[in-house]
Amino acid sequence: MSKQVNPDASGYLLEAAACKKVLKELERLAEKYKRKVDREQAARKAEFEAVMQYRSEKDILDAYGWEFITEKQYDRYLALFREGEDALEHHAPTSTEIAYNLLCRMASSVHRDIREWEFCALTPEQQHAAREQAEKNQIEWKRKIAEIKKRHGIIAEDGSPSSANAD
Repeated sequence: MSKQVNPDASGYLLEAAACKKVLKELERLAEKYKRKVDREQAARKAEFEAVMQYRSEKDILDAYGWEFITEKQYDRYLALFREGEDALEHHAPTSTEIAYNLLCRMASSVHRDIREWEFCALTPEQQHAAREQAEKNQIEWKRKIAEIKKRHGIIAEDGSPSSANAD
């Protein structure tokens, strides 16, 4: 067992442990909101498919006139009919979607804190080794990305941008 040189290491590890508990709760909540977001998207898609059953705006007006749909539905159906599939992809974010994104950002921040606390708990030698490993990983990652870009013709063999992708 290695002896810790940093006297604050146990405090740092305690902070990291507390952050892990918070992270677990944030991830649980984020998953809950993700399910709600998915249900909202499914409802929007179902509504869109219902609207696309109408052949024209006159058919929608007839459905409203015969009281098959409410005035609110008529307005919504008309807007969806005019916008088409764009309405599904470019809708205003809902409060559930905003809450989900907020939880994800918070979880990401807490995850960074965990890494920072754990790094602070390392000895100076371990910190140096961790930095070197991170640099190696970054170089390897850049090499893999360049290899993928070459395979897909995004960049030429010499590393310059491919003329096929130039604007």
